[in-house]
Amino acid sequence: MFAYDIYEPLNRKTNDVFPTVFALHGIGGDELDLPGILEPIMDRFVIVAIRGGLQKGPGYAYYKPVVDGEPSESSITYAANDIHNFIEKISRQYATIDRKNMYLLGFEQGGIVAITEFVRNGGMYRGGIFLSAKLPAFLEKSPKNLLLKNKRIFVGHGVDDAILPVEEGERITRFFKTMSDNVTMRTYYVQHNVNAAEEDEIIDWLTETEQVDK
Repeated sequence: MFAYDIYEPLNRKTNDVFPTVFALHGIGGDELDLPGILEPIMDRFVIVAIRGGLQKGPGYAYYKPVVDGEPSESSITYAANDIHNFIEKISRQYATIDRKNMYLLGFEQGGIVAITEFVRNGGMYRGGIFLSAKLPAFLEKSPKNLLLKNKRIFVGHGVDDAILPVEEGERITRFFKTMSDNVTMRTYYVQHNVNAAEEDEIIDWLTETEQVDK
């Protein structure tokens, strides 16, 4: 079981359910990193911020990073499977979580794990938000998930990112466009971080998504 923080709308009524965002931080971060981005919607969304299970400096990671090349498929898949099992458990534990209306949000390493989970089990999510991340090479060879066709996907990346260049965001976008009809990519004049403009667009995207079909 991962350590986590959950934020439920304060003025909820009995039996209320809410769209829910599961947030995965980057290397060396923790469960406090991403909820601030989502503060404007905490009155109408449940936010579950998940701490990685491995200690990394003063923070945490979801799998052990490597110095050169890509982490193994098994290490990323193992982390994604753990996240999947955690989400399945938590979504049943909290009555406020609308299990038909869940989102994945991941930054950097958390984005890599979130992408892997989304590709394999995206049918259980309404959409995915992948920030400053990278597409694992092994996913490009995996079967296409036909359940992603109507899922909404947001890719955000800094044009000056020296850790994961913006081309990685473009690669993620191209990959998901082979499966989904609704993929949005936005770039920002930042390095390996999220700025106010990106935060605003994420909130707008989630708000717009919630208005679709309603």
